[in-house]
Amino acid sequence: MRTSIYLFLITAVFLMNTGDPAAADLKDGFFDITWGANLSELDGFKKISENLNVAYFVSDRRAYKIADIKISDVVYGSFENQFFAVYVNIEAIDVFAQLRRYINHKYGLPKIKITKMQEADQQTVYQWNYEKTKIKLKIYENRDNMKMAFYYTPLSAQVNETQMETFQETHKKPIFPLDKTQMQQAEQLRDLMQF
Repeated sequence: MRTSIYLFLITAVFLMNTGDPAAADLKDGFFDITWGANLSELDGFKKISENLNVAYFVSDRRAYKIADIKISDVVYGSFENQFFAVYVNIEAIDVFAQLRRYINHKYGLPKIKITKMQEADQQTVYQWNYEKTKIKLKIYENRDNMKMAFYYTPLSAQVNETQMETFQETHKKPIFPLDKTQMQQAEQLRDLMQF
């Protein structure tokens, strides 16, 4: 009896430690970088730009392997000093296809969104969700522009909300007072609507 319990415990511990390492990487962060970390405090990161509350970093000391593809050209996004996004440029269509197959295998079929259909700059976005991470593969059909991105959704939702508020504040078009042309159009519309 003791041997059975002992064997059962060893098996349970073994099975708990053989989880998918890539899935664990996305659950808590991107590989060894924890979501929410302050990138400016981590060794090897250099800020390259900033827009509103989002700062973008690079690190020439880091390279990753996804689907047996070496990925070293990575840009990291930080919102209010909290790491929330990873952006990867993809150079070749075969690499894009290999990444898409790999992510399909790991996380299931994606949600697919096509924008600007039948136009020169049509974009297709493949999106997967795992835990609190959103994975996107983007391709412009008539350009050599392909990207992969990973977003930590609790922070990326805050980024989207903040950027929308800022956009609305800075791009408000006043309704009144109307210029002469707008006033004439409004008066014509008013006259037309009177019965």
